[in-house]
Amino acid sequence: MRKPFLVAFLAFAFVAAVGLFKTAAADDKDNKENQAHVSVAHVFRSSEIIGLPVRNKEGENLGKIDDLVVDMKSGEVRYAALAYGGVAGIGSKLFAVPFEKMTFVLGEPNKANSRHFMFEESKDKLENSQGFDSSHWPNVADPQWGASIDKHYNVERKEHLKTDNNATAPKVAYETVFRASKIKGMDVRNEKDENLGSVDELAIDVTKGHVKYVALSFGSWFTGGNKLFAVPLSHFTLKHANDKTFLVTHVSQDALRNAPGFDKNRWPATADPHWATIDTYYDRTAQRPATRQ
Repeated sequence: MRKPFLVAFLAFAFVAAVGLFKTAAADDKDNKENQAHVSVAHVFRSSEIIGLPVRNKEGENLGKIDDLVVDMKSGEVRYAALAYGGVAGIGSKLFAVPFEKMTFVLGEPNKANSRHFMFEESKDKLENSQGFDSSHWPNVADPQWGASIDKHYNVERKEHLKTDNNATAPKVAYETVFRASKIKGMDVRNEKDENLGSVDELAIDVTKGHVKYVALSFGSWFTGGNKLFAVPLSHFTLKHANDKTFLVTHVSQDALRNAPGFDKNRWPATADPHWATIDTYYDRTAQRPATRQ
């Protein structure tokens, strides 16, 4: 008697659970259908990030972003140089802060000047870190410099190191980490070593701390006007040759001529779906390099 009753009870419980699950799923679907769709810009030009104020959780002003430190091999935005102290910006020192330790805040609607970064560490933590003068920057490509900052802020960073089976091979150190202000103006060439212009801007995904696009500036000789072309970082190779550091794009001239460009003074809204077509275009017309130097 007990076994049939138990089977019937379990069957009833199963049917009831399925019914509750379907009801909950339907309610969840209804709730989603009644919600507004949110499209938030998360890709910003480096020039829009530099100069933004930095505050702590208490709303106290800690200074502003003076520059960014970027690894052009991985695209990682490693540090933000925070100008802190002094009076009205005079006499302030720079402190390198891990970018991942800050939170980008959009602020009030329709008020671009309310955008800021929130730095979660205390003033004491900042004041006890190693600062430097704006006219005497350290070598930002020095691994020891970066390691000391990461240690101070308890950041574990996975370095993407090359492994070589030949342990006796000579070691070559080449820099891939630069200040954003120094990347601007860097020459861009094609694989035939023809000059295609220069870097005008970096488009950075603030949610990932990653360079998404490099905006190239071309003169009238190439495009018929001073236009910018946002090209995904993955289509470049950072190259050191003949005492020069420059970027080589693996995209052909024809592909660049026909790429979606825009006027230097009229950037498209990065929250616009238009930006998604950029990746699609280059994935379709250009082959990604197998390796990057």
